[in-house]
Amino acid sequence: MSYHDKLLVSLLITWSAATSAYEMPTHAFMTKNAFDRSVLAPSNTEIYQRLGFDRLNADRPFNTQTNTCDGYLDPVPNWLLTTIPAPDPLGVKFRCVTPYERGSMPLIYSGRPYTPNAEFPVPPGLSPHLRFEAWFMRGVIREDDLADKYYTGLDRPDIDPWADQTRVFNHFYSPVTNSTDSGFVNTAGGVPSLGWALGEANPFATTQIPDPMRGNHFSYMDARRAFFLALTYREPPASISSTSTKLESDIRMQLWGTTLKALGHVVHLMQDQASPQHSRGEPHNHTCTLPGSAINQDFATRTYENFINFRLVSRFNGAISDRNFQYIATNDCEEAQWLQLFRESGQVPANNIDPWLAQYPVPSFAVQRKFFTTRAAGDSTNAATLPLATLNARAGLGDYANRGFYTQDNQAGNYKSPPDINSPEFVAGTEEPVVVPGLGTLRLATSFWRVPDAVAPNFADAGLNNGRAPIVSQRQWCTITAQLGLQCNLQSVLTLRNYNQMADMLIPRATAYTAGMVNFFFRGKLEIEPIDQKIFAVLNQGAMHTVDGDGYPRKPDGKIFGFEKVRLKVRN
Repeated sequence: MSYHDKLLVSLLITWSAATSAYEMPTHAFMTKNAFDRSVLAPSNTEIYQRLGFDRLNADRPFNTQTNTCDGYLDPVPNWLLTTIPAPDPLGVKFRCVTPYERGSMPLIYSGRPYTPNAEFPVPPGLSPHLRFEAWFMRGVIREDDLADKYYTGLDRPDIDPWADQTRVFNHFYSPVTNSTDSGFVNTAGGVPSLGWALGEANPFATTQIPDPMRGNHFSYMDARRAFFLALTYREPPASISSTSTKLESDIRMQLWGTTLKALGHVVHLMQDQASPQHSRGEPHNHTCTLPGSAINQDFATRTYENFINFRLVSRFNGAISDRNFQYIATNDCEEAQWLQLFRESGQVPANNIDPWLAQYPVPSFAVQRKFFTTRAAGDSTNAATLPLATLNARAGLGDYANRGFYTQDNQAGNYKSPPDINSPEFVAGTEEPVVVPGLGTLRLATSFWRVPDAVAPNFADAGLNNGRAPIVSQRQWCTITAQLGLQCNLQSVLTLRNYNQMADMLIPRATAYTAGMVNFFFRGKLEIEPIDQKIFAVLNQGAMHTVDGDGYPRKPDGKIFGFEKVRLKVRN
């Protein structure tokens, strides 16, 4: 039996379980590019000065004085807003960064040896994996954590101290049905990713109320709470001392790390919405997760994320001679099979990621939910009764991916958009040899369709033909059954060319929406002016005080000597 015949057998006899969307290096790539387009970009000095980041060491901004490692706080959902003992085994855990996270970051952050060039310059400082942007990427990477039993060897994340869990079961959300749209995910205990990401009891409620039972401790609600406390946290007055002052400062540093990491978790889930399988409820696990299981997804269905990650990391994998320093392009238990298929296809030119760097306009919304979907709370969840005009007017990232692209096993399916392959909206090209995952090289006609874009309808995507994108291929397909004999009809098929086009349109949008979410999160600004007397505060320098060994000015009672009252004008 040939290699492709074996893949065809796999295509026919296996079925699905759940997994992550884009692989972790792809998520990190999008997040780094989004960071550079956001208000947190190093060139944007205003936000750094406003938050006090300009006074921190950019190479290791959240370093602490009292802990032995760089880390962050992981609180349970009901942790108090007024006081945070750290670490507190009853409500808050202190967790350290791990080498596992660094391994999926872009090359200059990863610790891998390489020759600096224009794309991968000299690493920024001695610890690039601890920079501001790295903390953001850290959350994106760790959102794909699985239960501990699924990892082998030493390259693994630390275990969630509150509940060992497989986070990826909570990565599916269809904005059409307002659900996971996946029976398997529901059976596995997964919840819709919109609520998981935002941490809200009802994401469509007028008032945003945290879900006190949420299993995600790094939701948008948690990021916002950590942000507030990073700015305001103080130790209880009764415990003020030299030691507690250091602890107070360290807690704020850890809360900054928590803020950026939690926001990374949120944008991972939003980026997942730019994977049609996640916005259309199609499970697609790989065989590493459940080796030998009858519920492993077929080869064709789990192609997209593997193929796109291969396209990203193959640019530098070939230049690293030691296999131990290469990125895993696809997944470790099937790497050789995938690489053989992708390289034989000839459809992935090296360094062919220019379309992913396209500057899609950064969107802006008034509510965090709308970056995922702008569906109204009262909209129908029955795709058959949802007006197409309503569907096409939605502007969230999940809305765009859901209505604009097919998935392997849920093509026209129960959705109105894209239409059936027989629709006159499609324009078919000429037949040509193309690679179909699981079936090898076939002669198919690529079909072109105008993907609706409610945010930037005139954006010039790569690969378009008169405004239409090659989102699917077609061919007369024949089957033989004992009951009906030979039956032939026009069927749609997804090829590697179609997957390339999906990524060329979805990744620039995922990057722009990520930047938009960052801008939204850090949008707050307070204008501070002095009172009419032009004085903020007065300090009696003649009062008795000393300077301790750490350089803090102290009064005789041990409290910090400084301004105790400030008068000012503040405007939001």
